[in-house]
Amino acid sequence: MDYSSLLTNDQKRSILEQRISQFATEAYQHQLNKEVSASNPEAVQAANDALAILDNAITVHQDELAKLGAK
Repeated sequence: MDYSSLLTNDQKRSILEQRISQFATEAYQHQLNKEVSASNPEAVQAANDALAILDNAITVHQDELAKLGAK
């Protein structure tokens, strides 16, 4: 099934913008956790791993948003 065909471009745009904002919020929290845990290498690595995943998620969603073009 082509799920994207069930949504309008405005609906897709809204979903993508909301998710980008959510991912950015999570990334900000992980960045703070990384700073707070600077003396704990395992916690810093966990934050870095989470940030890498979130960076990729943001990029994927931004690319999809760009495909929709200007509103």
